[in-house]
Amino acid sequence: MKNGCPRILLILFVLIVSAAEVLSAGELARLVRLKISAGDLLSGAAAIEDYKRKNGVDGEYLDALGWLARGAEMFGKLDMATQLVAELRREIREEKPDLIIPLGSAIEVEGKLRARKDQRNAVAFLEQEYSRASDVALRARIRKSVNELSLVGQPAPAFNGLVKGKPVLLFLWAHWCGDCRSQADTLARIYQKYKAQDLVVIAPTRLYGTGDQNKAASADEEKAHIAKVWADVYRGLEDVAIPIDTETMIRYGVSATPTFVFIDKRGIVRFYAPTRLSEVELSNRIESILK
Repeated sequence: MKNGCPRILLILFVLIVSAAEVLSAGELARLVRLKISAGDLLSGAAAIEDYKRKNGVDGEYLDALGWLARGAEMFGKLDMATQLVAELRREIREEKPDLIIPLGSAIEVEGKLRARKDQRNAVAFLEQEYSRASDVALRARIRKSVNELSLVGQPAPAFNGLVKGKPVLLFLWAHWCGDCRSQADTLARIYQKYKAQDLVVIAPTRLYGTGDQNKAASADEEKAHIAKVWADVYRGLEDVAIPIDTETMIRYGVSATPTFVFIDKRGIVRFYAPTRLSEVELSNRIESILK
């Protein structure tokens, strides 16, 4: 019995350490995002390097690498961003379901790096990557990058239900999106303020395969859930159309929800914002398309 105790304790110690390592692995991307938020790219790079020594190259490593590449480009560390993109492309040679996020990061950052030198070249590169992509989320992400570079000033991509001859605010959303719900009251106030001036609000979305509490759902179940969420959360917007259209969500680059698009009376996109907006910003942008 005495001889067995140290062995049991050793086994328990190994199990605890292993569990900690697994937990740590799952937190790598979050840690890197926090380091980027603090402007500390070097600490993020060191954490990724340590992870690679222990675990090798896996999805978590590549996801964190993608975040670091985005941070490096954002902070103007262009050589670093270029090297990180090169590594991502070496490791991800084809589209795989479990590597969609880091692949999207690599394409997005390379597009931004190219745009710093030649915007047309960047758009051509992104369009080529878009033509190759098949995953819905990846296609939407690439299209977002294209739209950020070229959509403003162009005719709004048409879809069934898009109103012509009136100013239009598109609120592209998802039923599970917390940031979208946070905009509900603001959006309702904006709509009530400007609808007398012919502002049309349209809220396209798509099916994600989930329903209440993020449980798997059939198409009919999810449609019913979307209607319920809109009725319960987006009060004051009851007469707003909610087209369910995957291709529209892709074409407008909805990889981030909410996404706002402001379209003037002539059908020209005047502002594209794949992010939350304040009430002041919404009002200012609407005023600009009403003129």
